[in-house]
Amino acid sequence: MSETTAAAVVLAGGRSSRMGRDKATLSWGDGTLLDHVVAVARRAGCGPVVVVGAAGFPRPVDAEGFLAVTDDEPGRGPLQGIATGLTTAGDAGREVAFLCSVDLPRLHPAYVTAVLGALGDAEVALPVLHGHRQPLAAVYRTALGPRATALLAAGARRPADLFAVSDVRELTAADLLADPALAAADPRLDAVADVDTPEEYAAARSREEPDDAAT
Repeated sequence: MSETTAAAVVLAGGRSSRMGRDKATLSWGDGTLLDHVVAVARRAGCGPVVVVGAAGFPRPVDAEGFLAVTDDEPGRGPLQGIATGLTTAGDAGREVAFLCSVDLPRLHPAYVTAVLGALGDAEVALPVLHGHRQPLAAVYRTALGPRATALLAAGARRPADLFAVSDVRELTAADLLADPALAAADPRLDAVADVDTPEEYAAARSREEPDDAAT
């Protein structure tokens, strides 16, 4: 995917209740976790980067080529952020978007590029790693934004509800590590390891690498 066809969507509107503080503003590298994830998306060639904040709280980002938007309604879970982000990216003229949560300190461009490249003709490229689906480190066609909005109106709240009515390509570790750049940069696929608690954040900080790692 090139910058003309692939956007990025960063979900940064969570309550961070287990962390006890706003995860988007946690220090990482020379900035914050939000700065890091936005920079990774840009280095992977994605644009624009759509940053989805909580209802009434847009996220300021000190970077070019981004769009700050907010969820329409609070308390409707990640599916609301997915709907908002994909619809915004589609309105910006992009057909495809890499979508992720803000709490991925190990995210790097090789992972983003590999998942984008694995979409093919599917509507979703969904990694299944470390025993779990990874809907917040996946690639979606932006046409799914209105579909997700309709599901929300019908009471749906989970990404799985969207997957049930979409053409999903699930990606195993073996599928992704067939990409030589990703296999060299991240053989354990730590890119999808999020930080939900102070202990997980401290552990990630203890392994922190320069921001130009895994390019």
